Amino acid sequence: MTQATSKGRPLDDELTGRVLNEVRVALEINGFVNLRIEKIAGAVGCSKTAIYRRWPSKAELVAAAVLDGIDPGDAPDTGDIVDDLVEHAWQHLTNFRRDRSVRGDGSQGGSRNGILLSLFDVEVMPLISERYMKQRHAQGREILQRAVTRGQISSDVDQDLTLDAIAGFTLFRLSINPDAQASSDADVKDSYRRLVRSLLNLENP
Repeated sequence: MTQATSKGRPLDDELTGRVLNEVRVALEINGFVNLRIEKIAGAVGCSKTAIYRRWPSKAELVAAAVLDGIDPGDAPDTGDIVDDLVEHAWQHLTNFRRDRSVRGDGSQGGSRNGILLSLFDVEVMPLISERYMKQRHAQGREILQRAVTRGQISSDVDQDLTLDAIAGFTLFRLSINPDAQASSDADVKDSYRRLVRSLLNLENP
């Protein structure tokens, strides 16, 4: 399949996918600062013009590579605020801890910190925020407000602070301490569960 640019010229979806994959690999190996468009073009066998037709800047290209295949998901509604927030956090963790830096030939790109660190570039961060994080935050607010309406938590709960704390824990698990004590998905979810209960001042069952 192909898609058209704003000027009506068709784009090759297969080439687009190869470019985004090569960008992820390059980020893992060399980081954002050392990412060169000409090297990406050479690696996938296209011109720099073909890349710039799709993404007008390096930041746009990196944001597209980071968000490629990521699904914000829907706001969970299990009927329990703790389970809802744990599942919401799990969606986010799963999106960013997938090994998406694997080349088509199966070779590995790196430790994944290169992709994570690229999120904090001053030009990339606003793009990620607008295209992903704002939607995630709005879903979190929806979950918390629903719990207030149901009488599960107090209306005095600082919703933004709660969501930021959970997101911060996710980032810590992904980057600073990816090999934390948790030995299974169940252990990680239990860590989220205890964090959520603490933030919402809820007693453990």
